[in-house]
Amino acid sequence: MKTNAKIIGLFVLFCIFFAVPLGAQTDPRPRSPQPMSNKTAMEYFRDEGLSIGINFGNTLDAVDSWTNQNKPVAIETAWGNPVANQAHFNGLKNLGFKIVRIPVTWVGHIGPAPDYKIEESWLRRVAEVVNMAHNAGLKAFINIHHDGNHNTGGGWLFIDKAGKDASITDKFEKVWRQIAGYFINYGDNLMFQGFNEIHSGDWGQGNAAQYKIINDWNQRFTDVVRSTGGNNAQRYLLYYGYNTHYTIGNSSSPFKLPKDSALNRQIVCFHYYFPYDFVLEVRNHIWPSGAEKASNQSSKAFIDSVFNNFKTKFIDKGIPVIIGESGPFRYTNYKTNGKWKAEHVETARQNRLVYAQYLYTKARENGLVLFFWENGTYSDPAYAAEGDASLINRNTGQPNLPENAALIKTMMDAVNNTTPPAPLR
Repeated sequence: MKTNAKIIGLFVLFCIFFAVPLGAQTDPRPRSPQPMSNKTAMEYFRDEGLSIGINFGNTLDAVDSWTNQNKPVAIETAWGNPVANQAHFNGLKNLGFKIVRIPVTWVGHIGPAPDYKIEESWLRRVAEVVNMAHNAGLKAFINIHHDGNHNTGGGWLFIDKAGKDASITDKFEKVWRQIAGYFINYGDNLMFQGFNEIHSGDWGQGNAAQYKIINDWNQRFTDVVRSTGGNNAQRYLLYYGYNTHYTIGNSSSPFKLPKDSALNRQIVCFHYYFPYDFVLEVRNHIWPSGAEKASNQSSKAFIDSVFNNFKTKFIDKGIPVIIGESGPFRYTNYKTNGKWKAEHVETARQNRLVYAQYLYTKARENGLVLFFWENGTYSDPAYAAEGDASLINRNTGQPNLPENAALIKTMMDAVNNTTPPAPLR
């Protein structure tokens, strides 16, 4: 219609005459170095009350790999979430979360070799989102996320190719040098995590050869960040093992913390989605499930063992441990979930609360900090392959469903109560 064309034309003219030139955009970073404490990582987590966290998933880490399959690019709204906004982060803080993990994918914003220059506009946008978290009173950390994902187009940080292709590690170092340099003036309230779920496509726990690369990347990440100086010389750094696997808590694990010029500024991380069929895929509506249900102990005993391993190996030695991603997700009727039945929905909802209470209580008792993997917009059920990981309305910062509000309350009660709440069953 002509009327619509006229409106669009006026809008375009408005943008041309009133838009701020790209080079003149306000730099969102602190102009001078913010204060850094002399506290160890353990003291900082304790004194700041960093008892529970949440992910800002499927946003800055989202990748458009279909518009141009030869040139995938990280786009904030690619996977259905709205652009980041202050209301969302204010809501997280008001709900009781203390720290937010902001996954960032850099694919499509990195230039060619040898410099691998990151686009200024993407660095600026990441800083704007970090500022939203800090303005809400949340601590935050950023990482390199789907750049190492075999299942997402555009990945480049591939461990199975790194042994034969030195350019991968070279790119990793140069990308981190730029990230560290850009965020150098931020204080303790911003932390760095080297990478996400690095694996060769096997989703395994890693062997000696794979850990040789993982340990090397963690060391290079540390050295590069420290070498930029300023606040980065003392910034808290977070480390994963192969595939973010929980076995790094075992005494026999080949995982090694890197040597660090800064003392006591390291944090260990892993992911926990067990039992997988109940927590992540949510094909099962019962917990404990199957043979476990007879004794009601197997899954609980496994949680106890894994968490205690981390307490003994790291926490008791003054090294904080976070679980960077965890559930439990919501039982949903997606296309490939052939086990879904309407009559199981209520049982699944109740079991989800029971599981969350146990998981978060045990995390608190062992000194671990759990981060829920919250990904905003629920995936299209026709394409989903797991349960619903959304908790929050990304436009308001409020729980998106009554059952998710109940889950958040259960999580908060478990980590905040000096005396654990009475078991739900």
